[in-house]
Amino acid sequence: MYTRVFFALMLSNASLRIATMMLVTLVPLYAFDLGLSPVQVGLTSTLYFATAALTRPLSGWLVDSRGRWVIMLLGVALFTAATGLYLLSLPVWLFLALRAVQGAGFSLNGTAVSTLATDIIPEKKLAEGLGILSLEQTVVTIFAPWLALTLRIHAGYEVAFAVALGCCVLNFLVRMALAKEAKAIDARRRAKAATISGRNRSGFHLKNLVEKDSWRPATVMLCFMFGTTSVNTFLAAYALSQGMESIGLFFVMSGLMLAVSRLLIGTMRKVLSLTGIVVGGVVLNVGAMLCIYFADSLGLLLVAGALFGFSTGVVSPSMNSISVLSARPEARGRASATYFFALDVSTALGAWILGTIAALWTLREAFLTSAAVVALSLLLIMWLYRTGRMPRKNSV
Repeated sequence: MYTRVFFALMLSNASLRIATMMLVTLVPLYAFDLGLSPVQVGLTSTLYFATAALTRPLSGWLVDSRGRWVIMLLGVALFTAATGLYLLSLPVWLFLALRAVQGAGFSLNGTAVSTLATDIIPEKKLAEGLGILSLEQTVVTIFAPWLALTLRIHAGYEVAFAVALGCCVLNFLVRMALAKEAKAIDARRRAKAATISGRNRSGFHLKNLVEKDSWRPATVMLCFMFGTTSVNTFLAAYALSQGMESIGLFFVMSGLMLAVSRLLIGTMRKVLSLTGIVVGGVVLNVGAMLCIYFADSLGLLLVAGALFGFSTGVVSPSMNSISVLSARPEARGRASATYFFALDVSTALGAWILGTIAALWTLREAFLTSAAVVALSLLLIMWLYRTGRMPRKNSV
């Protein structure tokens, strides 16, 4: 599993994620300093995530029909070009358009990388490999915003954007170095698909944008991600309203346990099926939401952070593996796209639904609602298990 391609993907993922998190931090501040209205500043995020979500289904078909490496490079090129243009003085419409372009690039690249990872990681170790591959996310999420804000304060926006651009260029160069191996993997995959289906490339059709064998496990993640959405959107405000000012410790604890879970998932796979791991993770996540709901002290909030981090760390790569393994080998790109599209939809819908509930009642009820929706994913898992669409103990 731990090949040159695997570590190159880790390095390139880390560099692009640093750039992404830096821009998530910098762009709204930069927009305000340019004199954009709050509505226009909000559009910088809306356009980014909406374009990423809308591009996701198409990216799956492109990855399967045109190849992993080509689409991966196209996504990186779009993201890098848009980042470089931030260094120029831009009209508002072009500034907003760049965020949409970056959203499309992010979606194309993410689907291609995830699918290529499933090609190079043995199926028996898929959950472990996907978990390790995204381990850098924990460090980057903490480090990149700090770097962006420090550079903005001490060196200005131009230097901060230049550093983000440098990370994008590093990502591009590492991806270029993967050309030979990635193209060879694509060639073997297409030859195998041609043997199975009698054709090298599936024609474009709307029904080909979603992998029919992956939407069920993806729906599990749509429910599960309500917990992540409530934490990312409302936890800081809720904790401050309760008089708990050291909320940053929740995210530190969550990040540590996320890293621990990613390192332990290989050991867990020796005794549990992917279904067993997911069920345990969902139960822990429901516990995390309830701990937040009842939290009246920092101690209980830290327990919630530990449960939340560990549960997210085991459920996400396991369900990603199930979604991909549920699909035909020649449709893994669409399977990955279907999985991530469910995450995009969950984030968008979850923030709106939970925000409405918080407005009608209080922020506490948002976490209770999250616990209920996450628990609903258990019923979906039971249904999929009974119908043979979730892995048994002796399967992958």
